[in-house]
Amino acid sequence: MKHRMSSAENMMRVVAAMTLLAVAGVCQQGAETVNSLGMHLRQIPAGGFVMGSDAAPLPSEIIDGVGVMSARQAMGDFDEVPAHRVTLSNGVPIATSQVTVEQYREFDPSYKANPAHPEYVTGISFDRATAFCDWLSKKERKPYRLPTEAEWEYVARAGTKLIYSTGDRPLAVDAVNPWGVANMEVGRPEWTLDWYAPYASARQTDPRGPAEGMVKVVRGGGLDSKAAKTSTKEGPPSTSLFYRRPANRASMAPSFQSPAGNISFRVVQAPMPKGAYAPESLTFVQTAVKQTPISPAKGPDATKPYYRTRPILPDINQHVSIDIAPEAEINAKTSKNARTMIGDGWRIGVARGLGINWHNSAIQQLPNGDLLAAYYNNQKLEDDPDQTIITMRRRAGSEAWDMPEPFPYFADAANAAPVIWNDEMGKRVWYFWGTPRLIGNAPFYYTTSTDNGVHWTPVEVPVFPEPIGRYVSQPINSVVRASDGTIYLPTDSTGKDADGNGSISAVWATSDDGKTWRDTGGRTAGRHSTIVLRKDGAILAYGGKNSAVDKRMPLAVSTDGGKTYVKQKTPFDVLGSGERPSAIRLASGRLFFVEDQNPTGRPKKHNEGAQVALSDDEGATWRIKKLPANIRTVGYTTATQTKDGLIHIVMSKNDPENMEIELNEAWVLSDAAGESSAPKTIAKVTKHREAYGNGKTYATWLEGMADDGEVLLEGPETFYYPSGKLMWSVRFHIGNKVGSETFYRADGTRVWQKTYAGNGAYTWRSFDEAGRLAATSTWTDKRLNSISYAGKR
Repeated sequence: MKHRMSSAENMMRVVAAMTLLAVAGVCQQGAETVNSLGMHLRQIPAGGFVMGSDAAPLPSEIIDGVGVMSARQAMGDFDEVPAHRVTLSNGVPIATSQVTVEQYREFDPSYKANPAHPEYVTGISFDRATAFCDWLSKKERKPYRLPTEAEWEYVARAGTKLIYSTGDRPLAVDAVNPWGVANMEVGRPEWTLDWYAPYASARQTDPRGPAEGMVKVVRGGGLDSKAAKTSTKEGPPSTSLFYRRPANRASMAPSFQSPAGNISFRVVQAPMPKGAYAPESLTFVQTAVKQTPISPAKGPDATKPYYRTRPILPDINQHVSIDIAPEAEINAKTSKNARTMIGDGWRIGVARGLGINWHNSAIQQLPNGDLLAAYYNNQKLEDDPDQTIITMRRRAGSEAWDMPEPFPYFADAANAAPVIWNDEMGKRVWYFWGTPRLIGNAPFYYTTSTDNGVHWTPVEVPVFPEPIGRYVSQPINSVVRASDGTIYLPTDSTGKDADGNGSISAVWATSDDGKTWRDTGGRTAGRHSTIVLRKDGAILAYGGKNSAVDKRMPLAVSTDGGKTYVKQKTPFDVLGSGERPSAIRLASGRLFFVEDQNPTGRPKKHNEGAQVALSDDEGATWRIKKLPANIRTVGYTTATQTKDGLIHIVMSKNDPENMEIELNEAWVLSDAAGESSAPKTIAKVTKHREAYGNGKTYATWLEGMADDGEVLLEGPETFYYPSGKLMWSVRFHIGNKVGSETFYRADGTRVWQKTYAGNGAYTWRSFDEAGRLAATSTWTDKRLNSISYAGKR
């Protein structure tokens, strides 16, 4: 007969088991040493763990009340998946806490402590943190460095598979985890060694991220804080329970440094890891990109009115993408299909992290003729910490926009307000954006590309040698270069101008191509002011929202490089919330303008139409024309002109949504209304080829001249990896995709395949990393109609 344990005996066994676990934990800690700076370093054993998002839904107390949304996603952030097995073949001695102010001052005596973090060094850049490691290595004649991202999470988890190292609540400040290491769960973010990139699902040994990148991984806490926009009891998002999890990832520009910043660092005493770098990870918007400009750069007959629209953003019809909102966020009226997408909606092929709420707008033509457009992207509300930038490409000669993808962005830092600029003088494309909630933020951030958006430089933080005025880290929609080479960029601003006006914008300038920047000093006469240069070099800053001169949109004119402005009224309507104008200089010399119509004053409803305008006399007079009646509002607009003479307008907060407008000057000057006919025939087809440096084929495609004068893609188009394997294949007819389109991984497996049935309808099949069918969805243009999943979900 089996002995049945008494309650006392059972308790004794539990206590014994807990004691054994505690002893085992102490044994795993290894030896602790103290270096010449007084740093305590704990030897961490080699081993393996599962890196990535937690296996089970997070408790409500962790995901609720963070930021401006009511909840975070129950399975963790989109960049924490897929979870994958990692082996670390070498143990490392790691500092038991972050570098202290006293220790750092041995390296940099000038460092001033942040009063919010008086004990530990914060607010320094990745570059300075690595410089400290180099200095310490020479001082001690031992190699020191930052921990890799995998090492950091391995130590933070301390041999457990729990949400935090000891359970479902984080450790208190200075309390050590089971491996004797402290302060990895207190919301004090830290630099790691790795460039930030999406996870791969394959097993990895001693991973260290890709060899190059744009931003560095930050671990241990979030980067945003704005008390008025958070209801969490745990403090701002940077210290909330959600962002303190060992699995959470953030990222930041390696040059980001701010006296008010909250990013710290700790060291490991070990040589640089010898594991292979992760493969280069490019989004589709960076893939299969030609470097050859479409030829010739010709468009529709400029003497004939031309006006067309096309869908630009996906309409997912209340279907919710992956990893954005927990099921609790889904409205009870939402369709059954929407619920099925929670947790695995990405399987249909849309990018992880794609939300359903887009704002701001940006558009620019690249040197190769492609168009890039961008918005900022979230699930529900503006300024959420998980807000990202999304970017999409319309390839030269194609009538369709690719699907948007999160790029570029700082993880957990409420990215906002993208602006893209093609600097013809420098042969570079610049990409600007802001972070209104970031602790210690700068007015803007930027990266540049010289290969049509395939590769981008590490993100830059602007350097200001002189003090600057107040601002909001939110670029507007225009960048201009003056005849003397000075580049001007406007952003929103707080405060008031000399007349007491509180709706203003700042203008920033650089005279050395971005090496240093300055505050021009003055402030415009409206928030979200769009700028253009007058032919004599004066800055013309048109309006913005919530401002007026004699009940008309204001114009602020500066003839001294932005130091001072003179205000005057324009013939344009005043704008309110959800509205922003755009003004650009055209190749013809004219000024072009687009805005919402608000004939009764500042709008309460955005449904009174929109208008465009041309000026031949530097804005003294304008030819104004109402856009077709179906355009009820254009909201936040951005306009650009392409080399074929067409003007492109993208917008948000607009009705109807998800639209690009394309028109020419002849249309504005005419009485024409409605859409122009799409081209119907193609002639004079020519074949093109691009090659890698070794002569192997990179791409082949065909172009033809349409009956309206446009140069459009016609026939098969193929791209190849350096190995010679197929990367992307598609067929075009009069610029439209027909037949089958397939995107392949470098190993030859399919990522996705689209089959076109005509009239904008297509079926999209996506495949997992093993090449197995994951899901099938049906679409009409950018509208999602249905979803079905393959296999076990």
